[in-house]
Amino acid sequence: MKPVIFFIDDSKFEHDLVRNEIAPFAPDCEFMQACTFEEARAELGAKTPALFLLDLWGKDDDVREPCLTSKEELEKKIAGFIALEDVFKGLDNFEGDRFNEYLKRLFAIVDSWRSLFEEVCARIGQNRKYGLYNLGQARMHYPDVPAVFYTRKSLINDAVAMFKAGSDGLFIKPTGPNDEETRRLTREYAPILIRDLKLIIASKSANSSL
Repeated sequence: MKPVIFFIDDSKFEHDLVRNEIAPFAPDCEFMQACTFEEARAELGAKTPALFLLDLWGKDDDVREPCLTSKEELEKKIAGFIALEDVFKGLDNFEGDRFNEYLKRLFAIVDSWRSLFEEVCARIGQNRKYGLYNLGQARMHYPDVPAVFYTRKSLINDAVAMFKAGSDGLFIKPTGPNDEETRRLTREYAPILIRDLKLIIASKSANSSL
C-alpha cells in the first residue's frame, strides 16, 4: 500500500493546488483530503496515514459577526505608523551599532503592519485555532503519525504556537500576485515539499522503531 499523506484545509483553492500541482509529483504516495479532522477520520476508516499536512489559519466559529475593517479605519491606523523617513532620521550621527539601529527601526514598521494584519484577521474570524485544533485531534487519535503545517498567512507568533503544540514541521505555501502565479509557484515548489515530507515520514518511522 502507498503511504497516505492527508491534507486538511478549509479552502477549495488550496485543495485544488494540492490535488493538481503537488500530488502528481508523488506518484508513490496517496493523497487524501478533507476540510475538517472529523471528515478526515471518516475518510480514513481503518487506514492510518503516514503524515498529516495541515493548514493553520481557518474560520473561527466563535466569531459570530465577522466583518471587514473599513478603508477609513485602516488609513487612520496606518497614519500612526513609523514612516520611512523616521528610519533614517539622525542615523548618520547615531552613536553605537548603526546597522543594528537601522534594522530595529525597519522592524518597527514591519511589526506595526504585522499587528494590524492580526487585528484585521481577528475581525474577519480567521486565526490559528483551526489548525491547532486539527493538530490536537491528530495527536489524540494518531499519536505516532507526524503532523506538519502548510500555511500562507502565519506569522512569528503562530510559529511559536505551532511548535509549542508539538508540530513536526512548518512549510510556507508559495504565494504569487494572482492565482495563476500561485499555481505556478506551487508546482515549482512541489518536488521540494514532497522530498521534505518524505524525510519527516522516514525520520518519524525510524524513531518509532527504536
